[in-house]
Amino acid sequence: MPRLSQTRAYVALFLIASLWGTFPATAKLALTDIPPTLMTAIRCAIAAAFLAVLLLRSAAETSRALTAEAVRAFFVLGVSGLVVSTQISYWGIYTTSAANAAILQATAPVMVALGARLYLGERLRRLQRVGVTVSTLGVLLVVTQGRLADLTAEVRLGDFLTLLALVGWTVYTVFGKRVLAGHSPVLTTTAAYVCGTLVLVPLAIVTAPLTPPPRLGSALAWAVLLYHALPGAVAHLWWYAAVERVGPSRAAIFMNVTTVVGIGMAGVLVGEAVGRWQIGGAAMVLAGVALTTGGRTVRPS
Repeated sequence: MPRLSQTRAYVALFLIASLWGTFPATAKLALTDIPPTLMTAIRCAIAAAFLAVLLLRSAAETSRALTAEAVRAFFVLGVSGLVVSTQISYWGIYTTSAANAAILQATAPVMVALGARLYLGERLRRLQRVGVTVSTLGVLLVVTQGRLADLTAEVRLGDFLTLLALVGWTVYTVFGKRVLAGHSPVLTTTAAYVCGTLVLVPLAIVTAPLTPPPRLGSALAWAVLLYHALPGAVAHLWWYAAVERVGPSRAAIFMNVTTVVGIGMAGVLVGEAVGRWQIGGAAMVLAGVALTTGGRTVRPS
């Protein structure tokens, strides 16, 4: 995979975030037939096989011998990005509304910026911090429909699970930046998926008696699974390529685009209303993204 230019990285991030914005509402449709842990395991197994084929077609990516330290790093990524982030996000969607799940993803830029600051010494310039603030305010307008005092109203278990999933995503993004210093995005993403699948499949088997029996004959559920697995795997590839180019903090701001798209999809697929505050908040989110991508991130000295 060629190294992205800054402009292409931004375009890729926008497309990735838009794709991920469709996941909460579509997942809501499939989770009525397949429990969250099993859905995650199947999705990751399909994606891991797909990515392994891509990796094997690139001999340069497989020529370097993997050390024990690298394998441990890949397991950290697999557990944080798939076992924690993806699986728990599905549980969050399962136990809250699709719109709430999408909205809460807007906390990702703050979590990633904090994680990058603490772990990588990365920080944003003043204009970029303004962009984060504008985007966050836009999301708060969406959450409260213009009534910021009602921010804590109607908090559900799924909301907390969604936030916990974002902690896993923060580790996946921030720690992944360091792993990418020694390994390509293709190898790193594929190895993370393989390691995550090795954990998720036994976990799905063990927890199967505790969840409703799956309806594996559902064509809709399988369509959603393939949609999440294949384009989702490609999105993970390009996510790491973009993180490698622009850094975790600047990449994470695009998760606010995910929120805006997610609210729209919840309205279309799940029937949740989209009003003027959602539209106004979406405009602020996009303005914040423009401000955040307008300057250079301050690197650690």
